[in-house]
Amino acid sequence: MFDERMALKIRLDQLADAEIRVMQEFKKEREGIFARLQELDSDTADPSIPSVTKISLPPKARRGRRSESLMELRETAVVVLKEQNTPIRGIELQRFVEERTGKKIANMTTFMNGLERENERVRKLGRGLYMYEYDM
Repeated sequence: MFDERMALKIRLDQLADAEIRVMQEFKKEREGIFARLQELDSDTADPSIPSVTKISLPPKARRGRRSESLMELRETAVVVLKEQNTPIRGIELQRFVEERTGKKIANMTTFMNGLERENERVRKLGRGLYMYEYDM
């Protein structure tokens, strides 16, 4: 049954995907502009003209222990999903991942939504059931 709630959730997923694509386009354009500026600076030999080579790309988003930890949790979750031949309940997956990494997953739904966006082979089959799809 398709209802308004499901339509809104699908639209949220579409918006998240569109947002990622737009950010990637901005990043590509920014890198192209900086590369061209550096080319122009290397062509200019006049020391009275200020150089742009000292301008660097903006710092990436803060990536500390939390992101490294998140990546480790996601990689472990994918490994566990690959080991399973059948769909696995989210709570069981959470337990396996937490046991293997020694780290806690605060919100499994949010964690899995991020993992699904990052890895196209990770699928949610139904309420709390996840699996790794080998054939796509």
